[in-house]
Amino acid sequence: MSDSLKRTVTFQPHQAKKEVDPATLSTTGRLMSYNDQLKAGLKNGANFTQLLDQLITTESTEELFKAVADLTVFQLDTAYLVFPLQYSKSDFYLIFLNRLLDLHQRTGVVLQSSDQYHELYHEYAGINAAGYFVFEFSNDNPDGAYYIEKNSQLKLFYLDFTKHLLRFNSHALTQLLLIDYYPKLEPQKIKNFAKILLEIGNYLKQDFGFDVDFGFLDPTNSCVYQISDSNLSTTIIDQLFVAAAQGGKMLESGTVAQSAILRLDDQVTVTIFRETDPDQVHFGEWLLKVRDLHQTTSWFDVLLRYQFLKEWYLNNLNSLEIKADLLYFS
Repeated sequence: MSDSLKRTVTFQPHQAKKEVDPATLSTTGRLMSYNDQLKAGLKNGANFTQLLDQLITTESTEELFKAVADLTVFQLDTAYLVFPLQYSKSDFYLIFLNRLLDLHQRTGVVLQSSDQYHELYHEYAGINAAGYFVFEFSNDNPDGAYYIEKNSQLKLFYLDFTKHLLRFNSHALTQLLLIDYYPKLEPQKIKNFAKILLEIGNYLKQDFGFDVDFGFLDPTNSCVYQISDSNLSTTIIDQLFVAAAQGGKMLESGTVAQSAILRLDDQVTVTIFRETDPDQVHFGEWLLKVRDLHQTTSWFDVLLRYQFLKEWYLNNLNSLEIKADLLYFS
């Protein structure tokens, strides 16, 4: 038997249809590919709606966090299917904070929608006439977003879901609350707003283990506020002696060199002192502490309550300002 007769012949499907135009097969293939891509795009859209449902309706903080973490990196559009109306990453951050506060039965923050700018924003009870708040993203720290007061563009805090990190900006909070808002709003309304910001930080810390720097909003007795000027002039301390006397209080010299103690109402004490090394040889940074029995009073609360301290602080702000994390606030 010849080699040609011994060869096994394998039948290929459609082998007999060689007369079909290859261009027709190519067009059919393109149509099938297009249809498959549409199905994939629709499935992707359905996955998105499930996450959005979860963000809006869940009663679980764990599910809430997972939803916002997924939505902020979700790519809704595909090459074959584009959704013309979409919420932005900023909107998801706002919705998340609003829902987080809701789950803790905390009121006072209203999620609004702007038809003019096509964005969501936060309003706060009592200060809604003064300003409103959104999230914005920066090329310097693209993993997270800055919570800003829209009119002034002041960055109040930085929030990063990936790193589980929250950083408050004492500089922006001082400018907004003690300089911009103070002349036109009642102190209690300003305090209520600051209290909600503090609670946001506490919820993120307690529920999700966030690393939180509260800045000068931190009321815990263990908090040590770092003053901007490491070579603070003693004349500024002398000014505090005079200001305290005018405010009906007495500034006392501390037991440690270069330290002073101010005793306020309700057993609140403010101590300003200079850090030393363990050998007590070299002086370091200037620091400030606030102590009270219930750990509910921050340096911000003290400044808001006592006019003489606020004036002293603001008059020497370049030197006395509480430092913010320089990785996120220049």
